[in-house]
Amino acid sequence: MKPFFRAFALLLCSLFAANPSYGQSSDPNDEIRSVVLLVRHGVRTPIESETRSGAYNAQPWPAWPSAPGVLTEHGATALKLLADYYRARYPTLLGNVSCSHPGIYAEANTTQRTIASAKVLVAELAPGCSIDVHMSPMGQRNPLFSPADSPAVDHQKLTDATNGRMADQPDWFTNAFAVPLEKMHHVLIDCEGKDCDKTKPDFRTTRVQNGTASPRNNREENPVTLGADFAENFLLEYTQGFPMEQVGWGRVSRRDLDQLMEMNTRYHDFMLRTPYSTQVVASDLAARIRNTILASASGQAIPGELGTPQDHVILLDAHDGNLSWLGGLLRLDWILQDQTFNATPPGGGFAFELHHDKSTGANTVQVFFISQTLDQMRSLLPLNGSEQPSVAPIFVPGCSASGPSVPGSSVPGSSVSGSRYACTVEDFDKVVTNAIDPRFVESGVRLVEPGIKGSSGNIAVSR
Repeated sequence: MKPFFRAFALLLCSLFAANPSYGQSSDPNDEIRSVVLLVRHGVRTPIESETRSGAYNAQPWPAWPSAPGVLTEHGATALKLLADYYRARYPTLLGNVSCSHPGIYAEANTTQRTIASAKVLVAELAPGCSIDVHMSPMGQRNPLFSPADSPAVDHQKLTDATNGRMADQPDWFTNAFAVPLEKMHHVLIDCEGKDCDKTKPDFRTTRVQNGTASPRNNREENPVTLGADFAENFLLEYTQGFPMEQVGWGRVSRRDLDQLMEMNTRYHDFMLRTPYSTQVVASDLAARIRNTILASASGQAIPGELGTPQDHVILLDAHDGNLSWLGGLLRLDWILQDQTFNATPPGGGFAFELHHDKSTGANTVQVFFISQTLDQMRSLLPLNGSEQPSVAPIFVPGCSASGPSVPGSSVPGSSVSGSRYACTVEDFDKVVTNAIDPRFVESGVRLVEPGIKGSSGNIAVSR
C-alpha cells in the first residue's frame, strides 16, 4: 500500500473509532420537529419476473399463501413491529397522538402491497385512530412514484445513459457478473429426485418466451436481470420465514443470500441509479420531500408539500425502485449491518428528520436508512432492548457537516453508533434544487383510502 493511501486508511480508522454512537441526540436542546418516511412495502409474494413461469428452475417454486405481488400476513406483522420501533424512536411525534388531529399524512403508490403496507403502518403508528391513506385513482400513475410524463423526457438519452455506464457492451456487463450468475445457475438446477427436471435450459444462454426457447441476446434481455430477480425471490422466501430447506430449494444459505443479493443491488445501481434516469423518475418525489421539510421548518404552507405544515409524520409507501432512484438522484449511499451495499429490503427506507435546536433556533436535516435485519423480519422479533434495527446515518453530498452535529449523540439500547451528518435546511434545499430537473416535477390528483381503526392486520419497473 502506498504511503498516502496507508495514511488515509489510518485516518478513516481513527474516525470510526472516534464516533462510537450513531442515532438520535441526547442533547436537551435538540428536538425533532418532523420526519418524512419513504419506505418500501413489506414482505410480499413473488411476482412473475421472479419466477419466469418456472422456465429455468429444475424443481417447482414453493407455494405461497396468497396471490403474486401481495403483502403477506407475515409481512404485515413485521411492519407492525417496525412501526412500534418508530413510535419509540419519535416519542415527541407519536407518543401522544390525538385522533382528532393526529399530525400524520400517508400516501401510497397504487398497488395492493403499498396500500396495504401503509394501512398497517399508520394503524400501528396511531393506535385507535383512523388515518387515511392518499393515492392516485386506481389505474392512473402517481407522479410522486412514477417516471415523468413530459415531452421533455429524452428517451434516447435514457438508453444511452445506462448503456454508457457499461461501455455499450452488454456481453461485458454479463461477464462482470459471471461468478454470481454461475452460483445462481447451480441453485436453479443442482438437484436429484423425481421432481428434478434437469432438462431446463440455462438462463444465462437461453431465453424462453411463451414456452419457446431461443439463444439469449444479452442486449434484448440480459441474464443479470433474471439473476437479480431470482435473488429477490430467495430474499422473500427467507424473510417470509420459509424453512431453510425451501429457501432456494435448500441450496441458498444465509451467506449465499448475501452474495446473490449483491448481484441484485449492483444490477439496480446500473438500472435505477444512473443520473439522467433518476432525474426523470425522482425529481417530483425529491421536490415534494424538500417542500415538505421547508414547510415544516417555517410553519407556513408551501405549494407542493405533502400534507400540511401541522403534519409532523409523513409516510410515503412505495417500492424498492423509488428508494434507489431517489438515492441515485441525491447521491446517497448506505450500508446495513447484515446486508450488502444500498440494499432496499422489505419495509426499509429513508427517514428525513427535521431537527430544531432550541438554544440557537437552527433547523437541520438528518437522513437515515432504517430497516429491520433479515433475521428480525424472518423471526418477527420485537425491536426493543438489545434487538434493534439497522439505523444507517447517511452523508448527503453537498450539505452534510463533516462530523457529529451533537457530540455523543445516541439512542439508548442501540448498537448503532457514529455521526449524523446534519445539513442546514437551506443547504438541503440547494442540494435538492440542483439535483432535480424542474421539467419533471408534476402535480397529481390524490384520492383517499379510508384508514383502519386500531392495529391492522423504458425505465425499470419498481417492485
